Amino acid sequence: MNTVIHIDSISQLHKMSGFEPPKHPLISVINVAEWEIPEDYVNQKFSMNLYTIALKDRSCTWQYGRNTYDFDEGVLIFTAPNQLSLIQEAQKRNQVNGWMIFFHPDLIRNTALGKTIDQYHFFSYEVHEALHCSDAEQSMLTNCVELIKREIAERIDNHSQAVIVSSLELLLNLSQRYYERQFNTRSAQNS
Repeated sequence: MNTVIHIDSISQLHKMSGFEPPKHPLISVINVAEWEIPEDYVNQKFSMNLYTIALKDRSCTWQYGRNTYDFDEGVLIFTAPNQLSLIQEAQKRNQVNGWMIFFHPDLIRNTALGKTIDQYHFFSYEVHEALHCSDAEQSMLTNCVELIKREIAERIDNHSQAVIVSSLELLLNLSQRYYERQFNTRSAQNS
C-alpha cells in the first residue's frame, strides 16, 4: 500500500515537479503542457494543502475522492486543501494542454473570498460530476487565468493580493454560473 505524499506549499510543489522556484509564494499558474508526470507517480496518493483549479484539453484519468474523472476537452476540476487524489496515468511534456492554478489558503485569508470560499460547492468531495465548459466559457475562464499570470509575473506590490484574489473570485463566480447552467440543462434533459 502506498503512503500519501503531502504537499504543503507552492515551493514544494514546484520543486517536486521539476519547475523553477515560484514567482509568488502563495499562488502558481502552471502550463499543463510543461508538466511531465513520471511513471513512479502513477497510483500514488497525494494530499495538498492547496486549492487547485484545472482545465485540460484531453484525457488524463485522475481519481479524486470516490470519483474518477477523465478529463475530456473542456472539463474543469476543483480540489480543496487536504483532499486525497490519485494520478492514474503518466504524462509526457506537450501531451496535454491547459492550465492549473494552485493557491495556498493564506492567499485568501482575511479577504472576502476567504470568508465565502465554502460557498463554492464544487471544491467538495460531494460533487459527483466535473464541469463541462463550452469554448466561450473556456475562453472567459482562461482570460481570468491570464490576468493572474500577468499579475504574478509583472509585479508583487501592495495591490497584488487584491488583484489576484479578485481575479480568482471572478473565475470562481463564472464557474458557479457554468455549474448552474450545466445542472439546469441536465435536469431538463432528465425530465
